[in-house]
Amino acid sequence: MGRYLQIRVSASTFREEEVLQAWPRLTTLVWPDGPVGPDGGGVLQLVAALDDACNFAGWNDTLRKALGQGIERAAVLKANLEEALAEWNPREANRLSDEIEAALDELERLAPAS
Repeated sequence: MGRYLQIRVSASTFREEEVLQAWPRLTTLVWPDGPVGPDGGGVLQLVAALDDACNFAGWNDTLRKALGQGIERAAVLKANLEEALAEWNPREANRLSDEIEAALDELERLAPAS
């Protein structure tokens, strides 16, 4: 890093609308009116929102049982991705991004239709 420039390795969602298309059931569970706020509706924001909703939104036991373990796994993968980015390890971060997307695919299959 320079004296004034900070170099960062980061992950972001290029097209947030693709998140809504890829995982419509999950996004409806956490953002019934669509994602809002400065953080938007990216992949990592979806994982965080699912984790928060599962723990704090008062979901019924059936929904929590169906999705809880998969959401917990996705949240751990997200934390590991953030750690890999902080350690400037893009190869590991890329591998983890694939795992996060696969975890969300599986959760989408388990999520109830609205």
